[in-house]
Amino acid sequence: MSTVEILTLVIIVALTIGWRFTWLATRVDRANLRAERSWAALDAALVRRAQRAQELVLMPGIDPATALLVSAAASAALEPHLSRRDRERAESDLSHILDAVDPMLLGGPGLLESERARASICRRLHNDAVATALSLRRRYTVRILQLAGRAEAPRPFEMADGRPSGRELGWARDR
Repeated sequence: MSTVEILTLVIIVALTIGWRFTWLATRVDRANLRAERSWAALDAALVRRAQRAQELVLMPGIDPATALLVSAAASAALEPHLSRRDRERAESDLSHILDAVDPMLLGGPGLLESERARASICRRLHNDAVATALSLRRRYTVRILQLAGRAEAPRPFEMADGRPSGRELGWARDR
């Protein structure tokens, strides 16, 4: 092999390796961005759920004790300066309280179902996006070359979703 052929081969190999690292860095960046966007959607869904719960307790005919429980849990979930762990706990508490008082709310158990289902779906999507980003960040090449940059690793959001409905479990509807 001549010098030109060896130099051409070295350039092709270097360009291929460079392209691979660039592609991997872009993939990690997109996974982090997807996790951030899914967190924003989850946060909005959780806020809507808590606001809807607060709206329901303002309806006439609600038992005062039930209204106080739901209002306190919703207010705690809407607190703006909670740490991540406290926010998870507040959202779980709201889920448990809503499970307990849902039959007592006027209009039956369906008033909050859409907001609760949306929050549950957003939480699952966020946790999936976080799992993808973390699996990419754990790769040897990404860690050694620091392809994730200085971005903080995303974290899953763990909370109680409440009791699943038959639809979420895949059960057939009552006939």
